[in-house]
Amino acid sequence: MKNIFPKSLLLLALVVSACSRPIRQGNSAAPAPTFSTTIPAVQPTTAPTQSALAEGNHNLSMSVDGLERAYILHVPPNANQPLPLIIVLHGTYGTGRKMQVGLGFDPYADQRGFYVAYPDAYQKPGERETARWNDGRGTLESSLAGIDDVKFLVGMVDAIATQVPLDKSRVFVTGASNGGMMTYRLGCETSGVFAGIAPVIGNIPEPIFDSCNPSAPLNVLAINGDADPFVPFNGGEVCGETPSIFCEGGFVKSQPESLAKFAAANRCELTPQLIVLPNVVDDGTSIEEQTYANCADGAQVKAYIIHNGGHTWPPRESQVEAGGQATGNLDATSVIVDFFLP
Repeated sequence: MKNIFPKSLLLLALVVSACSRPIRQGNSAAPAPTFSTTIPAVQPTTAPTQSALAEGNHNLSMSVDGLERAYILHVPPNANQPLPLIIVLHGTYGTGRKMQVGLGFDPYADQRGFYVAYPDAYQKPGERETARWNDGRGTLESSLAGIDDVKFLVGMVDAIATQVPLDKSRVFVTGASNGGMMTYRLGCETSGVFAGIAPVIGNIPEPIFDSCNPSAPLNVLAINGDADPFVPFNGGEVCGETPSIFCEGGFVKSQPESLAKFAAANRCELTPQLIVLPNVVDDGTSIEEQTYANCADGAQVKAYIIHNGGHTWPPRESQVEAGGQATGNLDATSVIVDFFLP
């Protein structure tokens, strides 16, 4: 194994979080988002018909089980009718802000008319290591502390609906790594809240697999690298080959087992149809598209496998060698937006 210790802990944390560098547009970086600070109001008795929040970014908070939970809400222009919502979950050591700056959802939101929420996992004041979602592995500080992130994220949707016109039939969630596993947990343990989920570089944690009971119809899109050194594509121990100081361990099921759980719930064909997509660039990776066909009630269950791909949010690169190979043959943000909102 290559020596990764000369790199900083921060850089490795960013890789595990899948919060790597934003794609460059030509030679200019995207402008940093600007913010206003708002605290959610008491729920009104009826949903708003016009947004109480101005266009742009808002730092919001709410109390859940006596803990203050924070998130950023991006409001697109002309939010004067019910619009969809995409929730984006960071990975280990990440933040909602890093996901907002790094992944490029906001321009799509402004062009196509949807909200984007970037929540933060609970973090004890002064303790960086607790900034992880309680994704169901049972090995995290958030698990030991009993942090109920399902309750927080479902409650966040309700809180957002009190301040902006929200189409609650089109609420979606995606996330990377620890956030990808949390995305799966939301798909397993909620009913009627989310219209679709898109876990990236994550599989279903083993401890919640047997109890995972998806509510159909639920659209699912999974993106995994089959050479991911952190979240094993074929299941097993998370970060089994990585020093324990950088990772929280636990076990996950394989990508095929994770997808099969949702294909069965949606009454799809259980053997996926496979297509190898043409390469955009020759970088040693290739993309296989898997489609679980003929799902009931119009549901869709799909996956993209990045052959030779590592622990990255395509096409962003890992910031240390330990993260594995990036691909220039898939843009995860673009395909997720198109999958949720065709």
